[in-house]
Amino acid sequence: MFNKVQPCPVPIGYPAPLRAAGDVAALAFSLAEARDVDGATPDAEIAMLADKGLLLAPLPPSSGGNSLGTVAQTAPILRDVLRTIGGGPLSLGRLYEGHVNAARLVLRYGTGQQLNLLAQEAAKGRLSAVWNAQTGAGLQLDNGVLQGTKIYTSGSGIVRRPVLTAMRHDGLVMVMPDVGAACGDMDDWRPLGMRASLTGKMDFSGIPVADSEVIGAPGDYYRAPLFAGGAWRVLAVQQGALERLMMLYRRQLVDRGRCDDAVQRARFGEAAARLETARLWTARTALLAEDANIQAADIDALVNFARTEFEVAALAIIERIERGLGLSVMLRPNPIERIIRDLRTYLRQPFPDAALATAAGWALQDRPIHGAIGEY
Repeated sequence: MFNKVQPCPVPIGYPAPLRAAGDVAALAFSLAEARDVDGATPDAEIAMLADKGLLLAPLPPSSGGNSLGTVAQTAPILRDVLRTIGGGPLSLGRLYEGHVNAARLVLRYGTGQQLNLLAQEAAKGRLSAVWNAQTGAGLQLDNGVLQGTKIYTSGSGIVRRPVLTAMRHDGLVMVMPDVGAACGDMDDWRPLGMRASLTGKMDFSGIPVADSEVIGAPGDYYRAPLFAGGAWRVLAVQQGALERLMMLYRRQLVDRGRCDDAVQRARFGEAAARLETARLWTARTALLAEDANIQAADIDALVNFARTEFEVAALAIIERIERGLGLSVMLRPNPIERIIRDLRTYLRQPFPDAALATAAGWALQDRPIHGAIGEY
C-alpha cells in the first residue's frame, strides 16, 4: 500500500536528461524495497541509466556526452537530475554521483584518452567511481604496480575503471586502471542504510598502472575547488530524498485525516520550511561551484557552510516526520522507514567539523562578510 506514491512527473519542456532521470527514478523506487538487503545489486537501474544516456551525459561531446554538470550552464540541470534520482533510492543516487565525480576529475585533470576510457565503460553499461577512503598504509603505487586496499568502495564488483588515489614517491596521485582482478570484500558492510550501494573493501595489490592511466599531477585530488566544492552534488542527491520524504509525509497525513489538526499543521509547516532551506542551499551551491569566475576559496567556504546547514535541516525534517506519524514510520514496509535509514547513513559524510571550521576561517578574514558569494 505504501509504494503508490511515484516520483513527481517531469514538466513538459524540461531537458532530456531530466526526463531520463524521472524514468530511472520511477523504476528504482518500484524496486527499492526489494533492494533493501545486504549486497543487493541495482543492475536493472544501472542498465536504464546507460540506456537513457545518463552514464555518458557528464562527458564532453568529444567523448559522446553533453557536458552535464561540468559547465556552469548545465549545473542546474545536473542538480535536478541528481535530485530526481535521489528521490528513487539514495543508494542509486550515491552510485551515480560517484560516476559524475569521476568524470569531473578526469575532465579537469586528465587526458582525452582517459575520457574515452570512461566513455567506453559507459557504453558497456558500467559506472565509474571515485575511491579515496582508506585506513593504515592505504594504497601505494610503486614502480607502476598497486599495493594495498581502499575502504567504502561504493560500486564494488561492478565498477571496472574507478578513479583511485594512491601514494607514489612524489606524492598522492589519481589513477584509473582496470581493477577487474581486484579482490572485493563486503562482509564488513552491514549498515543501517544504503544497503544496495555495493560498498565494501577492495584489495588492489598487484594491479599494474600504465603511465597513461595516471591522472594529472601529484596533489590534484585535493586541489580546490573540486574536492570540497564538489560536495554540492551529494547535497543534490540527498535533497531528492528529502523531497520524497515530504511527499510521503503529506500523503500519510492526508490518508490518516490529520491535516486539520493545528499541531500537525504546524509540525508539517516547520518541515516544509526546512525543506526550502535545504533546497536553497543546494541550488545556490550548484550555481556557484561550477562558475569559473568564482574563487576556489569562496566556493569551498560556501559548500562547507551548505553541508552544515543542509544536515541541520535534514535532521529537523526527519524528527518532525517521526513525531508527526509516530511508530508506523519505523516499521517496514513503510518506505519512510527505509528512506530515513538511508538518509541518516548518507548524511555521515567525512569530516563535517573540519568542513565547518574551514568555512568559519574563511568568514573570519577581514572582508565583507559575504565576500564574493553575496547576492547571485
